[in-house]
Amino acid sequence: MDQERIYILIQKYRDNTASEAEKEELLKWYRLTAYQDAEFPESEDAAGDFMLSRLHREINATAGSTHYKKWLAAAAVLLIGGASWLFVSKFSGGADKTSIASIQKNDIAPGGNKAILTLADGSKISLTDAGKGKIASQSGIQITKSANGELIYTIKVSGSTNAIPATPGLNQPIAFNTIETPKGGQFQVTLPDGSKVWLNALSSIKFPVNFNAAKERRVELKGEAYFEVVHKAMLPFRVVSDKQVVEDIGTHFNVNAYGDESNIKTSLLQGKVRITTEGKTAVLIPGQQATIANGIKVTEVNTDEVIAWKNGYFNFDDEKLENIMKSVARWYNVDVVFEDESLKRETFGAITTRFANISTLLKIMEQTGDARFSIEGSTIKISRRKSHQSL
Repeated sequence: MDQERIYILIQKYRDNTASEAEKEELLKWYRLTAYQDAEFPESEDAAGDFMLSRLHREINATAGSTHYKKWLAAAAVLLIGGASWLFVSKFSGGADKTSIASIQKNDIAPGGNKAILTLADGSKISLTDAGKGKIASQSGIQITKSANGELIYTIKVSGSTNAIPATPGLNQPIAFNTIETPKGGQFQVTLPDGSKVWLNALSSIKFPVNFNAAKERRVELKGEAYFEVVHKAMLPFRVVSDKQVVEDIGTHFNVNAYGDESNIKTSLLQGKVRITTEGKTAVLIPGQQATIANGIKVTEVNTDEVIAWKNGYFNFDDEKLENIMKSVARWYNVDVVFEDESLKRETFGAITTRFANISTLLKIMEQTGDARFSIEGSTIKISRRKSHQSL
């Protein structure tokens, strides 16, 4: 079974959307790769222990295939879920026992749905604390928070509500709202035109309260966001970030425009987008990514990796540790200190949930590389494992 299919089945299993046939398909793969001819335990807990033990042996036996080792480790974490702690502690292989004890003692919880809404009049509303229901009303817009935490803008038309009104008010003054997520925060919002936006940690989006008061739907982004845009040919939707403008052409796309990253990256999943920067333009098709660096560079990209954050996962494939830890720092609200600068350039692969404590990810990476992690308060210190240091 190819690895893409395995990953899809694992996600469905964890989301409780897998059919009986898909569950059996996944179990068959596990039996073939991890269980060999051994009898499958009847107890669920015993099965978890047994599976993790066998996967660990399989990982150690595939020293020549780093990619396959990563997939086996990911399978253990994603499928077993809570048993991932067992995987990284009881079957920790060559990981530093002192480091494991430190990580366990000083563990850090993941981020969650947190954001601040700044209204046009300057007043601020903590969306973390706000309960579900109506939050505010301004310029004919009603702002509500759904039961699952999503912020929804609804435009009132003639005593009723309509998410996309038909008649623009061209002479109306344009008022703006801003939604900001802190470190350790994320948030989902439905904009006044019905378009959906998922904000990653340490990000913000500024947008008109009523898009129809302008000739375009223009939003300003800092950080990272995933967009599902309601296409309206007569009212273009544009995302403005540092150095670039992204224009939707009926689109689902992701923009990574963090100030501490070396490049801005826009990845397309559905439809088309037009990227403009410094007079240069490129049009993307699904599966492509535009990188802004001395112009526009367009490449093929694995979109599952790009939007893993939006779907609740970390998905790193041969990624530099420096880049991985930037994502980790934003989500877990921590500082990162490299005690060995050369480790920044080393690459790691891992797939795990974003909603586990930080130890889950750190311990997986300790097993697959030379880095040693320790937690001191809200700081992650990274050094090279002593047995791998140069004499």
